[in-house]
Amino acid sequence: MTRVGGPLVDISGMSEWEARQKLRQARHIKLAKGIYIGEGDWSRLDSAARATAQIVASGIATPATVVAGRSAAILHDLPLVGRLDHHAVELGGYRATKGGRRRHDHVYRNLSPAQVGEAKTVTTPYGDVPATTPAATGLDLARWYELSLGVRCLDRALARKATTAADIDTALKLAHGCSGIQAMRNAARLASPWSESPRESDMKVAMWAAGLPPPLQQVNLYDASGGFVARLDFFWPDIGFGTEYDGQGKLAGEFGVPVAVAARQDVERQHRISNLGVSNFRVDHRSARTGAAMRGVAAMYRRVAARGVPLDPALWKCVGGPAWRPPGFPRG
Repeated sequence: MTRVGGPLVDISGMSEWEARQKLRQARHIKLAKGIYIGEGDWSRLDSAARATAQIVASGIATPATVVAGRSAAILHDLPLVGRLDHHAVELGGYRATKGGRRRHDHVYRNLSPAQVGEAKTVTTPYGDVPATTPAATGLDLARWYELSLGVRCLDRALARKATTAADIDTALKLAHGCSGIQAMRNAARLASPWSESPRESDMKVAMWAAGLPPPLQQVNLYDASGGFVARLDFFWPDIGFGTEYDGQGKLAGEFGVPVAVAARQDVERQHRISNLGVSNFRVDHRSARTGAAMRGVAAMYRRVAARGVPLDPALWKCVGGPAWRPPGFPRG
């Protein structure tokens, strides 16, 4: 019985003659030992589909392992950086390697027996393959790569209800004693379902690293008559200070709004926020990339905090929650 689905071709169960005849019918690309795909089918796949097909083929061809790391993130549709088909396939197993060993286009990760046992089967158009859970995947990315990468993936999984805070704490406990456990603890503490984009997740990590107290995420502001004014990504109501990330399309005609109209609406919105007595620090792609944004946010927070003026509770409402958990959590 074939182990794969869709356009993938599994010749592992065929005789040598049958395999040759099958591959002669059209030009094929080898994805893994015994698993191929027709060149025509391959050319029709986009970046994400190619990555998924390659990951599934590699996972099925290596039955003693589970898909892990960035490859597991791709299977779970979690946000990574860069083209998806430019990532090496990551596979994990117990005592499979000392960790991080590369061979050709594969990275082999060492997982504990408990972590391997917690892996779940992921169904794709190209076949079924075991992979680390979304919770475990985010924690692993935090220890193997960057904290912000792990947090953005955990945030997305929580927002989509693909995982829960309890799942993350369970995955953290299963990783007890693993290398990089502190990064995993930090990621679990910073994970929340309130981030509406990967950039917001990155901002949250940067604010935490700058030593700021946890703000509230997704806070609505209202005027004195109860009319809606704006929603801020992050807000500290005790000092009336907020910050938000401006996507590149916000003033470039996003959602069909003419550029001139978008610019005017943005200025009017900022005036209404200021008229409430709220200080709002705007972050864009460039300032976030250079690190200038978080230096500015931290400096402005301290200036505003020195005044110590809270915003009237009647003028705001949190529709999200705390950006990260207080000290002492999670346990693992």
